[in-house]
Amino acid sequence: MAISDHKIEEVRSASDIVDVVGNYVRLKKRGSGFVGLCPFHNEKTPSFNVNPRMQIFKCFGCGVGGDVFQFLMRVERLSFPEAVRALAENAGIVIPDDSNPGPQADASEAVYHALRFAARFFHQQLVETDEGRTALHYLVDIRGISTSSIRKFGLGYAPDGWDTLLNAARAASISEEVLLKAGLVVERNDGSGVYDRYRNRVIFPIFSKVGKVIGFGGRVLSDADQPKYINSPETIVYHKSHVLYGLFQARQDIRRQGEAILVEGYTDVISLAQAGVGHVVASSGTALTVEQIDAIKKYCDRVILIYDADTAGAAAAVRGIDLILERGLAVYVVRLPDKEDPDTFVRREGAEAFMRFLHDNRMDFVTFKYNVERDEDDLNTPESEAAGQRSVVASIARIPDPLVRAQYVRRASEIMGVPEGTLERTMAGLARQRRGRRGRRRSTEPQASSGANGPEQTQSQPAVAVAVPAPEEKVLLRLMLEFGPDIVEFILSNMSLDEFTPGPSRDAVAALVAMYQAGQVDKTKLLDGSTGEGVQHLAAEVLTDRHEPSTNWSRQNIDVPTLNQDPRESATSAMALLKLDRIDQAIRQLNSRIRSEVGEEQVRSLQRQMMELHAIRRDIQDRRFLSWNEV
Repeated sequence: MAISDHKIEEVRSASDIVDVVGNYVRLKKRGSGFVGLCPFHNEKTPSFNVNPRMQIFKCFGCGVGGDVFQFLMRVERLSFPEAVRALAENAGIVIPDDSNPGPQADASEAVYHALRFAARFFHQQLVETDEGRTALHYLVDIRGISTSSIRKFGLGYAPDGWDTLLNAARAASISEEVLLKAGLVVERNDGSGVYDRYRNRVIFPIFSKVGKVIGFGGRVLSDADQPKYINSPETIVYHKSHVLYGLFQARQDIRRQGEAILVEGYTDVISLAQAGVGHVVASSGTALTVEQIDAIKKYCDRVILIYDADTAGAAAAVRGIDLILERGLAVYVVRLPDKEDPDTFVRREGAEAFMRFLHDNRMDFVTFKYNVERDEDDLNTPESEAAGQRSVVASIARIPDPLVRAQYVRRASEIMGVPEGTLERTMAGLARQRRGRRGRRRSTEPQASSGANGPEQTQSQPAVAVAVPAPEEKVLLRLMLEFGPDIVEFILSNMSLDEFTPGPSRDAVAALVAMYQAGQVDKTKLLDGSTGEGVQHLAAEVLTDRHEPSTNWSRQNIDVPTLNQDPRESATSAMALLKLDRIDQAIRQLNSRIRSEVGEEQVRSLQRQMMELHAIRRDIQDRRFLSWNEV
């Protein structure tokens, strides 16, 4: 059943693009719009723009753009109907459910359909059937979960039968093949068919960031000798290492609080949210992964790890700390009292006492790790003391921000009684060891050869020639190196890193970004070889040859003052020409595609893209790009 145009427009009107994009991108107000780091390509300087008046997004780094539906389709890899339904569900708009997606439907949409059906089936079994009363009693009377929380988290019950869900799904024309792909049924050992994966269990649906059911966790109700929890297997829509339980419900609270509380279990999340502590998620029994941390990073820059007061809980917290630090987030750790977990604590003490406990007992990672090392090894010998200190320093070394890193070095010096200089030298030694290990790994990798030349010539000659920076890039680099932070800020507020030529030029700009963020732009760092030989040579070239804007730029209607006459105007001229270079390259590529395309609809689509490129080109010539990131 197709979604009517009326419903599509209703969903569009109800879905503010700033709110939707804000679930994935940390947006900052700039002028009348918002900017952030593009979720579709890697960048360090924001080039992703959201226009709330037009309800569109546009990345001037990689070129993608569109409305709220196109954003969700791209970021979640959804079809158009899936994106409309996901936004409708978020907005509380009812769209008549599809009948069975049919044999021609995309495999993932068929799986989503089966999972959505199963979630509704389990929920109805919990709240509408006699058999579900035992599970409802467990949730409400034993675990203290309210009926509103049951609805909010979509909790359900899987009946104690081998084919209850299977038969209901068959009646709804959902095939066994799709149920298998969705992880809802299991093949019998003798190959005679399938049976329900979940039986006599409380069901916890797992949602994607946009509220689509992607899997389930099931807790056993009986005392039978079987696993306490079983979870969905990996499927085409569910990848456990990428998912945090409760993130769909918690994302707005996490953004408001500026931090995420990370707990272990489903009921911890539900009980805390029910008590009013909404910025909480769970890793659902898996070791914390980079993908999960990146999912949190979209909403906040601080993580609070809560762990049980046992050795396993402490070990899990230690493993997660380094990953969190590497991704640029702050991390603190809270140890609960003995025999407590967040669920029992908040139900007994309430949200206010829980948050007060977190505030009063949170430890920075240096204190926590050093305490763990002392507890485990007693640190009763000079060697074990040094090993514990080295472990702490290794974690500090993972922090990407040098200013934050320096603060934690000072903190570690205070706690461990070791001079800061000694810790800095230890950190430098650890960095050299890592570089050495990377070098040895590279040296053991097989080297490519080319014909009769053999490996020796391949090693002495680069396989790919380094791209030569455009003259205007060299002008921009010289301006940033000579005039420092103010010009660096001006240029990088209006340029994407991807607009610079890959290789030394882009590497030099990335180094300048890092130095600017650290609070000190020092051109000697680019000249001393610490950022790479290619960057060193380029920096020396632009500072020695003293590149000036070319008078030929006036052919593009660009004013060309000398650098010392007006550095900002020179930077604007160079930025405009570089942007025109990039847009002209895109236009040539698109023209080639149009000439080779034979499909009428495809040609029209490419022609629309061409019109957009020419509009952007006019904006660049008129210097409107300066207002794209207007403060």
